[in-house]
Amino acid sequence: MSAQIVRKSLLGFAVAVAILAGGVWTGRLAAGPLGHGRHFSAQRVFERIADRLDLSDTQREQVRDVLKSRKGGILASVDQVRTSRAALRQAIDADPVDEGAIRARAAAVGRAEADAAVLRAQIRAEILPILNDDQKQKLAALRTRVEGGGDRVAGSLREFLAH
Repeated sequence: MSAQIVRKSLLGFAVAVAILAGGVWTGRLAAGPLGHGRHFSAQRVFERIADRLDLSDTQREQVRDVLKSRKGGILASVDQVRTSRAALRQAIDADPVDEGAIRARAAAVGRAEADAAVLRAQIRAEILPILNDDQKQKLAALRTRVEGGGDRVAGSLREFLAH
């Protein structure tokens, strides 16, 4: 399993946790390209998002408190998604190809992602009341930007394969 894949998976989850008020999970870091060659830091991601939302010191502490109160579930979810993805990658790389194993492992990833989505929704419900209307709008714009990244990747892939 490559370090970049693990980093991307963990980064995606960390961003989701930090922006859970917006429900962002599948977007891979609103703050730009992965890591810019630096070591990943959930604290940096949190601060960058909090800065973009213009959170007060009190709001930052309230959001941290929500996240820390869910620490066990967050860490378990990160581990569940990470290990299920690793198992899927192993099944994909197996020789000969075993479609049943791949489908079973992909279903396990789906279950792990579903559990993570429920957790994100629960945390989002706790964080949204902390934000004012302007911050909620900024969060919605940030989420749109993150989701647009997937559209850009898909478009680029379509273009690549068309030629």
